[in-house]
Amino acid sequence: MEKLLTYSLSIFLFITAGCHQKQGIRFDHLSDEEKSAKLQELDSIKNYYYQGSRIKQALFDTLMVLDPLNADYLQEKSVTHSKIGDYHVAIPLLEKAEELNPSETLYYYSWLMTNLYKDYEKALIKLQKYDDLTPEEVDYAWGENVNFLKGKMHQQLKQYDQALQEYDYYISSEGEENVDIYVFVYRGITHMENGRYKDALADFEKMLTLYDKSSMAYYYKGITHLQLADTASALEALLHAKTLLEKGYKKTDPYKEVYNEVHLMQVEDKLAELD
Repeated sequence: MEKLLTYSLSIFLFITAGCHQKQGIRFDHLSDEEKSAKLQELDSIKNYYYQGSRIKQALFDTLMVLDPLNADYLQEKSVTHSKIGDYHVAIPLLEKAEELNPSETLYYYSWLMTNLYKDYEKALIKLQKYDDLTPEEVDYAWGENVNFLKGKMHQQLKQYDQALQEYDYYISSEGEENVDIYVFVYRGITHMENGRYKDALADFEKMLTLYDKSSMAYYYKGITHLQLADTASALEALLHAKTLLEKGYKKTDPYKEVYNEVHLMQVEDKLAELD
């Protein structure tokens, strides 16, 4: 136990030295072989510490001193700063990581802008840049289809024609049987917002044939019927949405806000308007 505490203390002192490099503390006294050995040693233990802990952040600072061209260290350190809202620290780290390794960094960076930062214009720039790296391949950002994500960004910016192009390409390139079925809801919402109500209803019906408990599809189906002045059909669809939401059928995500998310109070307010 004593040896373990001594080892942990020595590691902490070493990585703390890395944190204060800007104050003049360097590793010039180490040979290249010693630096390489120390880098391997610290890299092998970094996952034993909690993300965001003082010692792990200090560890990344030291790793970046020992290996300043490693984009993974920059990106991993940025993750904690993103989660706690230190964007002024996280973004420069990601920009530097992108310079060093655009493919691997943009895989995460473009998704981050899309789903957590909600910076639609910057997200589109990063998604397009990532997509352009492999123009002949279907690309994924943190596991999500790039065209689907681009469609959502264009939709949020009210660039409806571009959004529809991305959704259509996603469906055609992947095949209807392989896509995230919520693409039909998002394409339907885009049609609705663009005044193409019949196309919107067709997409919501498509979704409901695939998953008949989608409160999201029923809600926007009801809103579309209201645009067509079909109050009876709107009421029926909204009541379906309300019932499903009360039973817990709701598109949600524990890590991020869902685009065009539907809440029970939202449906109840719309029903009250009809009354």
